[in-house]
Amino acid sequence: MKKYLWRFTLVAFLILSCYGLGRLYFRLTDGFTVSNITSDFVYQPQWEVRPLLSDEQNELEKALHQPYHYLGKGCQAYVFASEDGQYVVKFFKYQRYRLQPWLAYFPPLPALVKYRQEKREKKWNKLDGFVRSWKVAFENLKEESGLLFVHLNKTSHLQKQLTIYDKINQQHVVDLDQMEFCVQRRAQMLCDTLLTYRAQDNLAEAQQLIHRLLNLILSEYARGLADNDHALMQNTGVVQGKPVHIDVGQFVFNEAVKEPVVFHQELFTKTYKFKLWLRQHYPELGEYLEEELRQIIGPTYSTLQPKFRVRNN
Repeated sequence: MKKYLWRFTLVAFLILSCYGLGRLYFRLTDGFTVSNITSDFVYQPQWEVRPLLSDEQNELEKALHQPYHYLGKGCQAYVFASEDGQYVVKFFKYQRYRLQPWLAYFPPLPALVKYRQEKREKKWNKLDGFVRSWKVAFENLKEESGLLFVHLNKTSHLQKQLTIYDKINQQHVVDLDQMEFCVQRRAQMLCDTLLTYRAQDNLAEAQQLIHRLLNLILSEYARGLADNDHALMQNTGVVQGKPVHIDVGQFVFNEAVKEPVVFHQELFTKTYKFKLWLRQHYPELGEYLEEELRQIIGPTYSTLQPKFRVRNN
């Protein structure tokens, strides 16, 4: 009896140790591996983007002529910052869009085959939506998003090897022709910028930034461009005093947002949590934002309630 108990204890210890080491490694690396940003996709015509202009090509050359260091991860991508601090490169997190390995070992029963196919299609549709959003942003919101370049299909003309360092400072060299990625100007987070203005007692500049942000959003609605992610504070940055979208993963064309009744609700929802944050951290600016919103939305402002979408990551 003691012999079996000892064996059980040893097996349980080994399993828990492996699990703990795995979790520790994931915590240290954020789950990044080169295989997780590498795909075997064939050419997708719906992902093709316009070629760069000569001045755009020159800035891209500058941006990619340096190594990049791990900065963080979002729901959709791993992010690396350039050594000069001016740019970021984002690679899709493909492990989110692949079937779990254990599904491949199930027997080919009709119900299981159908389940695998449905899961595969769901993951593909989600990825396709994100990639198309990068295309929409690059071709229609290049300045508003700080995008320099998006590379969504495999090519042969870049002929560029990029050196990246992961979270534990391990070096990797990736062939950019074979990767799906984007390059953006690096931005300071919106709330961090506003807190800096508050510390400097610079309310006028903070108000100007809010005014520019609202105009940015309204100009997009006027063009039928909608951002289906309402996380304004997490998705907005500042470059040289101008607001930019740092997350461009949920942009779509939607003619409905040109209608006041629709974009008023969208704008109210999009700024709702931001307004609460300002009330707590920068009350004077919160009052300014609320007054701006009242002028834009009009009498119905006081009757609106936020309508947040359920995020399905």
